Amino acid sequence: MIAKPPGVEDIFPDRIDRWNHIITTAKTVFDLYNYREIVIPVMEFTEVFSRGLGDETDIVSKEMFTFEDRGKRSLTLRPEGTASVVRAYVENGEYNRLSSCKFCYSGPMFRAERPQKGRLRQFNQFGAEFFGSGDPYYDFEVIAIMDTIAKKLGISGYALLVNSIGCPECRKTFIEDLTAYYQGKKEQLCDDCKRRLTKNPLRLLDCKNAGCIALKAGAPVITSYLCGGCAEHFTSVKRHLDTHDIAYTSDPLLVRGLDYYTRTTFEFVTETDSGQNAFAAGGRYDNLVSVFGGKETPAVGFAAGIERIFLLTENNEMPQRSLDTFIVYSGSTARTEALKTAALLRSQGISSELDPESRGFKAQFKKADREKADTVIIFGDDEIAGGLATVKDMKTGEQKSIAITELIGYLKESKLR
Repeated sequence: MIAKPPGVEDIFPDRIDRWNHIITTAKTVFDLYNYREIVIPVMEFTEVFSRGLGDETDIVSKEMFTFEDRGKRSLTLRPEGTASVVRAYVENGEYNRLSSCKFCYSGPMFRAERPQKGRLRQFNQFGAEFFGSGDPYYDFEVIAIMDTIAKKLGISGYALLVNSIGCPECRKTFIEDLTAYYQGKKEQLCDDCKRRLTKNPLRLLDCKNAGCIALKAGAPVITSYLCGGCAEHFTSVKRHLDTHDIAYTSDPLLVRGLDYYTRTTFEFVTETDSGQNAFAAGGRYDNLVSVFGGKETPAVGFAAGIERIFLLTENNEMPQRSLDTFIVYSGSTARTEALKTAALLRSQGISSELDPESRGFKAQFKKADREKADTVIIFGDDEIAGGLATVKDMKTGEQKSIAITELIGYLKESKLR
């Protein structure tokens, strides 16, 4: 038997309804805010991510699936969506010439992480990206979109954490003081953070090592270093959240794990046995478009993990998918009529199933029940001779004889009730 690689999953029909419910709910909310879907490649030239995410991020330095194609070009399976969307936005002039642009996406991402529950090597995300304005309203808007999705999906007990990491100018003094603070505690840092201390000190605040987390308690906080413009921007974002009754907690140590963020960062988290677990996160990235060769364009967005949301909602009740009709028959003439009727029902938008192997009534009814059919249509040679079919409502047990010529109209009317 050939097994799947570690860290990937098969999604079978018993889970797919909830899976699709998550994606459909997200797309419905995106429509409410006029975000239009974009499909981005599953692989990019490696430079898209090394340039966009930063060479010193864990994703680029340790987690990417990178390989050479036959032309000796370095390609990478996308580890996240934002860099690809920005590359597409810059490359396609039709969109970057617009005053503003709203995109949403969903699909698989790939990271070479240690597989565990809710953390896979092939995982799935949906997300949204806005280009064209630095107005703090749009920071609020992408947060509000995810908050609406979380509420519609019935995710309970989550918290929204928000912070501002300022702009490159107001981060200079902060990074100097942050480096000085950790320099005196260098021996207590994990090996990764010892390297970050000289190459990318801001990443020290994103380390998940227990010892490094403890050291954060005494570290300087970025909000004390914000310039006037960044401070006012952050105040305005929080004012929008307050006005629209979206609860949040200001977390001055929240920096996120990617280098492209400026100003607003945020996470949606739930409490687990091992601490906080983010199921969605994002922020503003006003400099990333220019990094990819485009004109200076402010932007903001977020992404959410579908597998993590699935785990958070797997015990929630949701509408169950059902089959409209299952056709039960007995006799050769009835079999021919059953096959013809199934095709006709499907052509009219009524889902239908039957067992073509002519099993007994009991076995066919058992399969109809297993397929959660709303209605069973029963054909026998005697009924066919009289131009009739018996229709059974599987919820109430009520049965009626209906003329075959009136079957479509009857079933459509029943669906409306």
